[in-house]
Amino acid sequence: MDLKSVSTDDLNREIKRRTSEAAKLYQKRDQMLEELAALDERLNQSGGDTANPRRSSFGRRLKNAMTLGDALAESMEIRAQVSPAEAADLVIANGYQTVSRHFNMMVSNTLAKDSRFRRVSRGQYERVS
Repeated sequence: MDLKSVSTDDLNREIKRRTSEAAKLYQKRDQMLEELAALDERLNQSGGDTANPRRSSFGRRLKNAMTLGDALAESMEIRAQVSPAEAADLVIANGYQTVSRHFNMMVSNTLAKDSRFRRVSRGQYERVS
């Protein structure tokens, strides 16, 4: 649309419309902030963490008695060859707790970096000691 063809009255009406809409949005924003403050208060009362909402009670990091490398070494026999997926299943079956969406990748990295394991072939690792 070419601004030369728009009248001043039309421009003024558009500015007024947008100003009115902005006022309504600010009012709705303030109302939502009040609701959010009330929710934060309820979370605080129930023991939730409002300072870091991603770390609320349902998304907490699980703590294990041993590291992933130790759990892998304990789960596998010496000279046993496994893939990272099989190793991940073994560790979880032995009680290692995780909520990671990338647990298989963590296992792969641990198998590659830990000196107790040796890469035999692509996707296969052996417990050395």
